Amino acid sequence: MRTLQISSRALVATLVIFTASAPHRASAQPKTLYRFQAARPSPYGGVAVGPGGVLYGTTYDGGANGSGTVFSLTPPATPGGAWTEAELFEFGSTGPVGPLSGVTVGTGGVLYGTTYAGGTTYDGTVFSLTPPATPGGAWTEAILHSFDNVSGSDGNVPWAGVALGNNGELYGTTVYGGPQEMGTVYELTPPASPGGTWTETILYNFTGEDAPLYPYGGVIAATQSNGQPVLYGTTFSGDQEGTVYSLTPPTSGSGAWTFTLLHDFFGNQLGTGDGGGPYTGLVMDRQGTLYGPTYYGGASAACVGGCGTIFSVTPDGVFSTESVLYSFTGGIDGANPQARLALGSGGVLYGVTLTGGNGNGGTIFSLTPPAKTGGAWTWKLIFSFNGKTNGYWPGPLTAGKSGALFGATYANPSAVFELIP
Repeated sequence: MRTLQISSRALVATLVIFTASAPHRASAQPKTLYRFQAARPSPYGGVAVGPGGVLYGTTYDGGANGSGTVFSLTPPATPGGAWTEAELFEFGSTGPVGPLSGVTVGTGGVLYGTTYAGGTTYDGTVFSLTPPATPGGAWTEAILHSFDNVSGSDGNVPWAGVALGNNGELYGTTVYGGPQEMGTVYELTPPASPGGTWTETILYNFTGEDAPLYPYGGVIAATQSNGQPVLYGTTFSGDQEGTVYSLTPPTSGSGAWTFTLLHDFFGNQLGTGDGGGPYTGLVMDRQGTLYGPTYYGGASAACVGGCGTIFSVTPDGVFSTESVLYSFTGGIDGANPQARLALGSGGVLYGVTLTGGNGNGGTIFSLTPPAKTGGAWTWKLIFSFNGKTNGYWPGPLTAGKSGALFGATYANPSAVFELIP
């Protein structure tokens, strides 16, 4: 039987007053690195940075079969040159289809990802793509796991990507599946020898009712002081308006992992100004503080249910401290952040909103931590998408080693961009 540890639940979120830079003008311009053709749109999952600064990503649809692709973008040999795009793999009319998330770059440049559908029973898959032994050769795709929830014992619809563990394990979530069809957290353990079978273990089944459910956002993997892994994730709903949770393995043997509820979101119930509906996963700084967005909630009444927030959670055993760092107003600052944040140098957070901004096509923003603990975080508008000439619906950002941010727009046009904040 799984052990369930519930943290104390504060009815009122701890609020941190924010400041907004003025005037609200965009401070940087994204540079388009590649614009997708009509036959291959929808790079929903953003891009990952691999060895040599190569960018890797997926498209939900497109390709010869209309089932999605995996692509790369290689930086130019000389500054100012054109980036080189290559299609590494096309998903077929059978097998995996529809990658909604990006890829994770592993050892040797191997790419790991998920498809929300396809596989043995069309419940989704986890796949790998191994680079060729010689440049210019074909990448090798392998299905590491095909979800099969016909009996209620496996996950269904892996919306998010996977996180890499210290020993090559892959960790992830499914939005549905499990005995109650409320979602799962799973682990995939690599085989003892190359070419063997990966082993799936369900670490936790979400049960619904008043408990957390629907983990759209995936997990991040960290290491505890005892050397054991710890997973952190979010659920979009359950309890009140979503949750932040952790999962830790048993101290010995093969017992159940321990689920700990770190925070219940309450939306703006009772005027708390708390967030609600964390749609995506988390990022963690070097001090172990977790950061993420909520799709709705917050102090503003301009949006139905609130325009969303940026929050922090500091885990401490079964207790935790949640702070609202910023509440979106639905105006020039945007609304409804639904993509993971990027953590830059100095602890600066970078993110996007789905709507709002000068052109109502979404925004790129930054949040700079205060000089003194407990002070105000500073919000700044970096760029507004207008939905016409520079696209709209920006996806998650990724920070490169040079400090540049990389991302993609879903439509009009679907494109990969670089931004120097």
